[in-house]
Formats: sequence, structure tokens, C-alpha cells
Amino acid sequence: MGSRMTTVENTPARPAVEAIRHHYEISNDVYRIILGPPMMYSGGYWNEGEDLREGHDEAQYRKLDAFIELAKAKGANKVLDIGSGWGTMLDRVTRLHGAKKAVGVTLSRTQKEFVDSLGNPDVEIIVESWADHTAEEKYDAAFCVNALEHFVLSSLPPKERINSFRHFFGHVHSLLKEDGRFVLHMMTIEPPPLQRKLLDDLKFLQREEFEGCYIPHTHELIQAIGNKFEIIEIKNERETFSEACRAWLLNLADERERAVALSSEEVVQRFERYLDIFAYTLEDKVFNNFRIVLQRNP
Repeated sequence: MGSRMTTVENTPARPAVEAIRHHYEISNDVYRIILGPPMMYSGGYWNEGEDLREGHDEAQYRKLDAFIELAKAKGANKVLDIGSGWGTMLDRVTRLHGAKKAVGVTLSRTQKEFVDSLGNPDVEIIVESWADHTAEEKYDAAFCVNALEHFVLSSLPPKERINSFRHFFGHVHSLLKEDGRFVLHMMTIEPPPLQRKLLDDLKFLQREEFEGCYIPHTHELIQAIGNKFEIIEIKNERETFSEACRAWLLNLADERERAVALSSEEVVQRFERYLDIFAYTLEDKVFNNFRIVLQRNP
């Protein structure tokens, strides 16, 4: 992948692209059933004692507001969201927090359709790989919320995987202004116990639902950041993601019949299995979910 601007539409299909579209290019209405109005596919920030489902939407918006604050993105001229999903961060940072322009990159064509339908003139959504994204004017701040797990292929040798993560951080560094902040939500994995069910479930995630994607060990991620950024904060927020997965499973159970009608029984079963896997592996401390705040070094 070169530095020239090349949209995914004009390039041969890459394994990573097809794996991502396998998961994300189902009906947006199915995702609305699961995720609710916020359409955020990551952990939420519940207040103590707040009901898991009743508080879900506000917990998601609360998380985004915290990220925007940490990124110092309020009133920014231009911000970037890498793997921008259904555009909730892009919409919120412009409409509520005064950013003048927000750009998102995604590999999902259905997500672009959804973001375009929001009708926000200050938001631009582009179907392309992060590696192909360039900008004439550098960004004040950037986000990547539980998307980096998709960006490196598990089939690469270990050294090349770290180099791929290192390339990612180097590219984000090149897109940011000096002292610009980058807020990342990112899963890492601990060495799993040798339990057959767990190992079968991890194989399902890697070989079927998120084929070829790689969740790194924590030391690999830190090694890849290197000296491009100063680490302002690193905080493990496993429970925010496990609680979100539990809420989404309840949402799906309530409208399961409609979700099947909008997709298929096979798709719904896949989602039920993988959401349960993520919930219990986060609870059992197999997976981490780090909030990492980085500041660009010169």
C-alpha cells in the first residue's frame, strides 16, 4: 500500500477488506437493533448503579464526550476518525462540540451510506483504507475506537505484525499537527489458559467472524507506538466493553425475529456467539480494552 490516495473501490479486493465487509456489511437496521440509537460499537461509560440497558445510550454518549475532551477536540478545525463506524463520533464532535470539520475513513460501504444519511455538512466519510488516507491540512486530533484490531493480518510473522502496527502509528503521526492528540480504544490479549472451549471460541473469532484480524499482546502495541507519541494515559476499561456486549445481547434477544428477517438465522447466531465470547473473555481478563491517549511528538 503506497502513500497515494487510492480508494478501496479502485483496488483489487484485499483479504482484510473482505473480512471486514463480512462482518460490517449487513443491514444497518440489524446494527440499530443491536446497538440502539447511538450506533456505537464499543464500550460505554455507565455511572455506578445505572441500569445496563436503560443507561446504555447515555453511557455511549458519555464515552464519546470523554474521548473528545481527552483529544482536546472541542472547537478544533479538523479531526479524523479512523474506522469511523456509523459516524456517531464525527456527528457529535461537530454538532455538539464545535469542531468545524470531521473526516472518517471506513472500509464499509453500508456505513458510508448511513453516515451520509445523517445530512451533516461538516462530516466527510470516505471508503478507503487508513493506509491510503492523506490530507493537505493536518488534523488537530484523531480517534480510533475499537477498529485497530482489524488493521493487521494474523497471518504475518510476529516481527511483520509489529512493523504493521508501527506503520499505523507512523502514518497517524504524519496526519496530525505537532502536539495533536490521538485517542485510541484498543483490545489486547493476555496468554489464554489452555481450556478447550476458550480456544475453540478464539479460533471462531479469528478464523470465521473476523478472519485474519489480529489482536496484539499489550507489549506489542506499546512497542509499536515507539517514540512517535508521548503516552499521556493508558487505562484498562474491560468492563465498559463487556457491559456493552451484555446490553447488545439483550437488545438482540428482544428483537431476534426481526433481526433474522432483516438478515438470516446464520447471521444472528454468529452475532449471538461472538458477543457472548467477547463479554466473557473480557470478564475473565483474557482480553483487555485499553483507552490510550497519545500526544504527537515532533
